[in-house]
Amino acid sequence: MQLNPFRVVTRRAAGAALLACLIVSGCDNSTATTAPTVVTLAGVVLSSSSVAGGTAVTGILTLTGIAPAGGAAVTLASSSASVTVPPTVTIPEGSNSLSFAIATTAVAATTTITATYAGANQTTTLVTTVVTVPALQTFFLSAAVAVAGVPVQGTITLTAPAPAGGLSVSLASSTPAAVVPATVVVSSGNTIQTFPINIAPSPAATAATITATYSGAVRTAALTIGQLALSIGLASVPGGLPDTGLVSLPTPAPDGGALIALASSAPQAIVASSVTIPAGASSQTFTIATLAAPPTTTATITATYGGSSQTATFTVLAYPNVVAVSCTPTTATAGTTVQCTGTLASPAPAGGWRLALASSDASVTAPAVVAVPASTQSFQFSLATGPVSSLTSVVVRISDAQSGISLWSIGLSVSPS
Repeated sequence: MQLNPFRVVTRRAAGAALLACLIVSGCDNSTATTAPTVVTLAGVVLSSSSVAGGTAVTGILTLTGIAPAGGAAVTLASSSASVTVPPTVTIPEGSNSLSFAIATTAVAATTTITATYAGANQTTTLVTTVVTVPALQTFFLSAAVAVAGVPVQGTITLTAPAPAGGLSVSLASSTPAAVVPATVVVSSGNTIQTFPINIAPSPAATAATITATYSGAVRTAALTIGQLALSIGLASVPGGLPDTGLVSLPTPAPDGGALIALASSAPQAIVASSVTIPAGASSQTFTIATLAAPPTTTATITATYGGSSQTATFTVLAYPNVVAVSCTPTTATAGTTVQCTGTLASPAPAGGWRLALASSDASVTAPAVVAVPASTQSFQFSLATGPVSSLTSVVVRISDAQSGISLWSIGLSVSPS
C-alpha cells in the first residue's frame, strides 16, 4: 500500500495551540498562536451637548467589546461644580454600553466630562446656559404732580430683555382723570419702555394711582392731579387804572410753554386773549386794563388750560370825573355862607352820582352828600362858616360816595366876624 504524502494536522488545547506538520514531498505547513481580545472604552456621548442650567442630561458609555465577568467599572469626573456625575458606574457583564444621569445647575459653564476605563480616557463637552425670564422690575413717572392737558410719561423696566414677540404689561389708573393705555408692549430685546398718561380735566385736585402688572408682579406710582390757579392782585380798582392777574400751574410748564386762554365777563375789564407760562416756569402774571365807565362793575376773569378753567373776580369802580369846582367867596367872614358849583366831564349815568364832602376844620360845615341826578353834568352845594379867632385856612374834599375815590379839593379861608 502506498503512503499518503500529507500528515494530519492536530490542534491541541492546553494553553497555546500546537500545530504539527510533517513535510513530505517538498510541501511544508506552519504553526500560529491567537492572543485574547482586550476590551477598552470606545466613547462617551450626551443626550444633548447644550442645555439650560438645571436641565438633566443623560450620558452613554460604550465599550469596544463585551464587558468581562464582573462588569466594567468606569470612573467619571466633571470639570465644573455646576455639573454633577456619579463617581463610578459599572457596565454589566455581557453588555457593551450603559447610560448614566448628569445633573446641572443654573450656572453658565462649559464642562468637560471624563470617563476612564482600563487606563484609557474618553471625554465630552457639555455647555450649560442660564435663561433669565424677564420680570417687572420698576415703574416710575416723569412727574409726581400733573395738570389737565399736560401728559405725564410713565416708564417700566424689566429684569431681563423682553423675549421674541415682545412682552405685554397691563396698565390701570385709579381715576378717569389719568388716562393710560390698557397695555404697553416692551419690544423684543429691550428692558425699558415708556408710555403716555393723558391728564383729563378734573373739578378738584385728585390723587391717582397708576398700576403696572406682569406675570403676578405689581408696581404702582402715585400721581397728584392739580389745578390751574388764578388770582387777581387788587379786589377793586378805579376804572382807568390797571390790575394784575396771576396764573400758575402745580408743575413746571412743558417744553414750548403753557398757553393759558383768558377771558373777561365785563367790557370795563380788558385782558389779552391768552398768556403763556414759559417752559420750566410754573406761573406768569398778566395785566388787566380797566375803563372808567359807569356803573361800578364786578368783572369775572376766566383762565382756561387743558380743558380746565378757573375764575376770579374783582370790581371796577366807576366814579364821576369832576373837572372844575368854584366857590364864592374863597375868603368868607365867619357866619356867612359860601356857594359852590361843580362841573363833570360828562353827564351823570342812570342812577346819578353821589358825592361825599368833608371839611378839614370845624369852622366850615359841608353837606355830607351831594346828589348829582342822572343826565346832569353840574352840581351845587353850600358851605356854612362858623366863628374863628383868627384867619383860618380850610380844605373841603369831594370824593365818590360809593368808592371813596378822591375827586377834588377846595381851599377856603375863614376870617373872624
